[in-house]
Amino acid sequence: MLSGLIYNSWPLGYWLNPPVAKAGLASALEAQHQPYSWLFIVGDVLSSLLIILVCWLVWQRRLVKRPNRLLAAVLINVVIFGLGTIVDTLLPEHCLPEAPACPSWRHDHLLLAHGVFSILASFCLFLSLVFIWWRHRIALLNVLIVGYLLFGIFTLVEALTPAGGNWSQHYYIVLCGVWLALIPYTIRRAFPEQPLAAKKS
Repeated sequence: MLSGLIYNSWPLGYWLNPPVAKAGLASALEAQHQPYSWLFIVGDVLSSLLIILVCWLVWQRRLVKRPNRLLAAVLINVVIFGLGTIVDTLLPEHCLPEAPACPSWRHDHLLLAHGVFSILASFCLFLSLVFIWWRHRIALLNVLIVGYLLFGIFTLVEALTPAGGNWSQHYYIVLCGVWLALIPYTIRRAFPEQPLAAKKS
C-alpha cells in the first residue's frame, strides 16, 4: 500500500511547483533544474524499490517450493515495472517539452530512452493486472480493468479537446497507485497458499 501512495507524489507539485503541475505531465516535475525535482525522483524510486521488495518476498514465500508460472509472470512483470520506472526516473527531461528550445526525441536520445522505459513500465504493470484478472475475476479486478479502459477513452477525449491538459495522466497515475497497493491482497485471493504435501517415508 505504501508503494502506491508514494507513487502518487504528483499532487505535491501543485504546492511545490504550480506552473509545471498545472500545465505539464507528471514527469516534468522531475525535469532538470525544476524546483524540488529531487523529491519527485526519490518518491518514484522509493515506490519502485518497495514494490520490487514485495515481489521478492512473495517469490521467496510462494514460489521457491511450489512453482506457479502465472504467479511468476505476475511478479516478473511488476518487477519490470519497478525497474523501468527507476530507469525512466533517473533519465529526467533536460527541459520542459513545451519549451521551444527543447530538442525532439530524434536528437535527444535520453528523452527517447525516457519514453521507452516509461511505456515499458506501464505496459508491464497493466499486464500483471490482466494475468491476475484472468485467474481470478473478482469484482475488484473487474473495476480496475474498466478503469484502464476508461483511461484510454479519457486520453482520447483530452487529445481532442483544444484546451488539452494533464488530467487523464493524473487519473492514470492514481489508477496505477491503487493497483500497486492492491497487488499483495489480490495475489492472496487469486493464488491461495496450499500446504505442502507430506513426504512419504
